[in-house]
Amino acid sequence: MLDRTVITTFTSNIAQVGDAFELLCSLPDGCTPLVFFDPQHRTVLDQLKFGNEGERQRGRAKLPAMSEQYIATVNTEIARILQPSGYLGYWLDTFRLVEAYHLRLPRELMQPVDLIAWDCLRIGMGKRSRRRGDYLVIFQKPPVKAGSTWRDHGIPNRWPEKVDRKLHPHIKPTGLIMRLIAATTMPGDPVVDPAAGSFVVMRAAHELGRRFIGCDLAYDGGRHA
Repeated sequence: MLDRTVITTFTSNIAQVGDAFELLCSLPDGCTPLVFFDPQHRTVLDQLKFGNEGERQRGRAKLPAMSEQYIATVNTEIARILQPSGYLGYWLDTFRLVEAYHLRLPRELMQPVDLIAWDCLRIGMGKRSRRRGDYLVIFQKPPVKAGSTWRDHGIPNRWPEKVDRKLHPHIKPTGLIMRLIAATTMPGDPVVDPAAGSFVVMRAAHELGRRFIGCDLAYDGGRHA
């Protein structure tokens, strides 16, 4: 278990370098209705071994990797800072979804309530079917309810949206993120992203009049923000 007593000071509404766990430890209990988490792992690169990782996954392989224990600890902290009935948008690739890595989250902390398949409209790796996007598992902190916590019932569970991976190896769809922020938060609410990557969540939050608190260990001072 990581030590929560070591706390770093973070600033709201900016892109900044920082560790996901340390950022979450700096936040009070129940402070946000929405968190996005895109864990940087090497599950596909290390276990599937397609053989072309060095050529096709150079950018991703350079990013600092999170261990499974670290990811689990971060998820526990996310549950702590979520408001009752708050949401976590948890990004998974096909391998981790099929292997049910998301089931490691204790159900008393958060429960899976929805699944959105993102089609990036660009074919990727795969030993059988070829990957074309990722999945966003929606978790909710108890008590689980929809009516007053999810205000946009027009979001499709299959979301097509192109992204520019030249901006960041893990860039995610801004349009989907904006719809989810609008559906689950109110103007002025904080949105948290402890592994922000390209900081698309920050830009979406600001455009919608929400506050943002997030960081990324590999943030380079401006290139991806």
